[in-house]
Amino acid sequence: MTIGILGGGQLGYMLALAGYPLGLHFRFLDPSPEAPVGRIANRVTSDFNDQQALEKFSHGLEVVTYEFENVPVAAARFLAGRVPVYPPEIALEEAQDRLREKRLFSRLEIPTTEFAEIAKREDLDAGVKQVGLPAMLKTCRMGYDGKGQWLLRTPEDVERARGELPDVPLILEKFVPLTRELSSSVAAQAWNSWNRSRSKAAAIPASPAIAVAMPTHH
Repeated sequence: MTIGILGGGQLGYMLALAGYPLGLHFRFLDPSPEAPVGRIANRVTSDFNDQQALEKFSHGLEVVTYEFENVPVAAARFLAGRVPVYPPEIALEEAQDRLREKRLFSRLEIPTTEFAEIAKREDLDAGVKQVGLPAMLKTCRMGYDGKGQWLLRTPEDVERARGELPDVPLILEKFVPLTRELSSSVAAQAWNSWNRSRSKAAAIPASPAIAVAMPTHH
């Protein structure tokens, strides 16, 4: 089986290393000519939105996935018309926006910390009043490892953050004191073979906040 992966960074690198002992083969697509997976796998160097490159990339693949949640949804949607993509593009779309993600969890009755939408800077005071302090202020999209995030412990922190806020949608989350953070990746092999049944496929996208169970086909 040859698996296509959008993104060729360290997560894709580790995914390939875990898959080779299982007899899997990989093809990556990444915009960077220096993406590390080039040392261990076939890599297509192209912009994620180049449909001609995506078309060529998809030939001979049995399934496509992605190594992180900020791959353009349009690329996943384009490939889904040619080869199975898991998690599906709708899961990718939800995982890219923290506010949409939290609202999805609320609809599914999955517990989350309290949160408030901060659509514009003027909403910050009302959000702080609703959620309280301490709280985490985050951009709804992008941002990682502390980038695009502000820890608000005091009113002074709120004022300091207000002067730094970008003109993008934000989400304010009630601070959760963590003692340990766990991350897991889960996959279930199809019964018999992928081509014969495609059953019981499951995946967790790169975003730690959303897990998607794929439908079972008989």
